[in-house]
Order: sequence, then structure tokens, then C-alpha cells
Amino acid sequence: MIAVDTGLLAHAVNRYSPEHAHAADLLESLANGEAPWALPWSVVHEFLELVTHPHSVARALGPADAWAFIESLAASPSLRFLGPGPGHAEACTEVLALRDADAAHGLDPSFATAVLLREHGVRELLSTDPGLRQWRFLDVRDPLHGEPWKPDERPGRRYQTLSRRRARG
Repeated sequence: MIAVDTGLLAHAVNRYSPEHAHAADLLESLANGEAPWALPWSVVHEFLELVTHPHSVARALGPADAWAFIESLAASPSLRFLGPGPGHAEACTEVLALRDADAAHGLDPSFATAVLLREHGVRELLSTDPGLRQWRFLDVRDPLHGEPWKPDERPGRRYQTLSRRRARG
């Protein structure tokens, strides 16, 4: 399963972004595809905060419009929302242990997303944020800036598939 980060969502919803068409096409291919993909709740929350704040974007959306975009994605039968579950504390401990040793500063907001991805066994992330590469267990790719990605171009499975959770939470 592959997850999507905030930046990709923000470009897809912002028709004035130079990367809008590419980001929207990518999300549409995920939403219409059969392969499971994921949105951590931390990403959804960050997206809502970002695109509705008048000082963060040139043309802020109203909260209802931003939520409607998330609801349109939620209609995809292959989408899984990732939230904290029974293994959250253990995943938190693991992510702290796997953190890039060169990162001498404190934890940044990507920590919450990294923990959710680790807990749910997600190892691939599409993101425009290079800071997410600090989480060594993740294969982070930026499909909008030099690292093209399409669902039908996925490499073969490199690891055992973890049990799928059906509940959206």
C-alpha cells in the first residue's frame, strides 16, 4: 500500500498551482485504481489546516470546500484512512528508534504521520516534503518534481504484505 502526503493533496485541490494537473491526475489514478492506497488522519488534518488558512495559501478554501475534497477522495473503494490503533504506542517506540541519527533537532510534525504509517505497515509515501526522508523505513518519492510515479509502474513487491484492515478509522 502507498500513502499520500499533504503537499500532493494541496497541489491537487489548488487549480492555480503549477503542479495542479499532475497532482490531480495522480490522485485520480489512485482513486480509480484497484490497488489500495492510504491517507493518514494526520495528513487529512494538516491538509485542512493548510488550505483553509489565509496566510498559508494565496486562495484559501472554506472549511466546507476543503472537507468536500476529502469526501470526494473517500468515495474511492481502494482508499484506507489510517488512524491510531492498538499498536500505536509500539509504533511510536519503533519510529523513534529508526529516526535518522543525524537529525539532532527535535521532532517535527511529520512524526505523527510516520508513526501512523509504521503502525499500519505502509512503507511507500508520495510526498513533496523532503523532510519526510528522515524516516528511514519509508521509501519517499516526490512524483511532482523529478520522480515520476504511476500506479501501473510499481515495482514488484519487496516485502510481505501485512494483513489488511477493512475498518476506516
